[in-house]
Amino acid sequence: MDAIFVFGDKAVQDRDGRLYTGTSFSQEIFDRYLEHFDHLTLLMRKANVDSEDRESLDRMNLLTDKRISIVFLPDTMDSVKNFTDPSVRKTIRTILEEQIGVGNAVILRMHSYYSYIAARICVKHGIPYLAEAVGCPLSSLSHHSLKGKLLAPSAAFQMRYCMRHAAYAIYVTKHFLQKRYPSNGKCVSISDVELLPQKEAVLDNRRVKILALKEEPSRRLKIGTSGSVQVAYKGQRFVFKALAGLKAKGICRFEYHLAGGGDDRVLRKLAKDLGIEDLIVFEGMMPHEQIYMWLDEMDLYIQPSEVEGLSRALIEAMSRALPAFASDVGGNPELLDSACIHKCGDVSEIEKELAELTPERMLEQAERNYHHAEKYQKTRLQKKRRKVLAEYAEKAADFCGA
Repeated sequence: MDAIFVFGDKAVQDRDGRLYTGTSFSQEIFDRYLEHFDHLTLLMRKANVDSEDRESLDRMNLLTDKRISIVFLPDTMDSVKNFTDPSVRKTIRTILEEQIGVGNAVILRMHSYYSYIAARICVKHGIPYLAEAVGCPLSSLSHHSLKGKLLAPSAAFQMRYCMRHAAYAIYVTKHFLQKRYPSNGKCVSISDVELLPQKEAVLDNRRVKILALKEEPSRRLKIGTSGSVQVAYKGQRFVFKALAGLKAKGICRFEYHLAGGGDDRVLRKLAKDLGIEDLIVFEGMMPHEQIYMWLDEMDLYIQPSEVEGLSRALIEAMSRALPAFASDVGGNPELLDSACIHKCGDVSEIEKELAELTPERMLEQAERNYHHAEKYQKTRLQKKRRKVLAEYAEKAADFCGA
């Protein structure tokens, strides 16, 4: 049986027909579904990347399985005209109805307007679908632009509708998203992050690196954050301000590295205005397979977001035995020691966390994070995910008479 995967993220095809997605997806993620379905059709927006722009394409994730194809959906967020034009939304509904009407299984990634329309079509025809809650639109849009704030209540309503009517509902958090977007279907908590088996050498190398700080106390510590540098709710600006505050006190022992794509002009200007340009390194977008090597180069990780579901970036950092700090949003408190959680946007708390950092504390948190991340190993989560997807595939096949 075939399946369609609906989400509002973006993808692109090069001139040879090869598919690429952004940092949110990789071939490994889609392999989860291809274990249970013969073919997967992605219904997503088209990324604004030229099909011959090798530099940009090489920074994206190449999808290698020929059983994946794509149908591009009109981008309602591309312009005011597209957002307000009824004909654009009619085209979206027509495409979704055609794809769903073929008798495919339907997998919806939440939240997106496209997933909501697909859910409405499924409910109308009594088609069972699987919905995955990976983030909170109410939180993310409320911390966005004025347009985002205006759209937040509608987006939250749409997600509540999608999760409530799903035959199967997968949540990446243990509690947070379930409380805000409950479901009447079969619910299961499965992290969207599946780590490869961890090697004890990772922790050993981190111990050596941290202990070496006692011999070189003047070395700048590299702080890392992985995430788009364009969306304000990732919260990098709070770290900028904390570093500026520390610099004013004569503390310049930190260097902040940002891995992620997007327009970085706002953050670059902020760094210049704060006088900390020499403390900031923009790494740009990088393929997912390079992230672990980059994390190994860091001394500390921080997730200062205003919005999170369950942070993939934070879990991956923990798996590399990185000491870490994070804001108190979404699933972050489910991951770190409470002493490493700060109130969202509290610059003074971030300053204090950094100023009071010692090799002893770093070592303690490195070991704690490494062992906590073991819960997210691929082998542990695969069994749970496979069971749910197998059950849903069987239900979808029975409904379609496949």
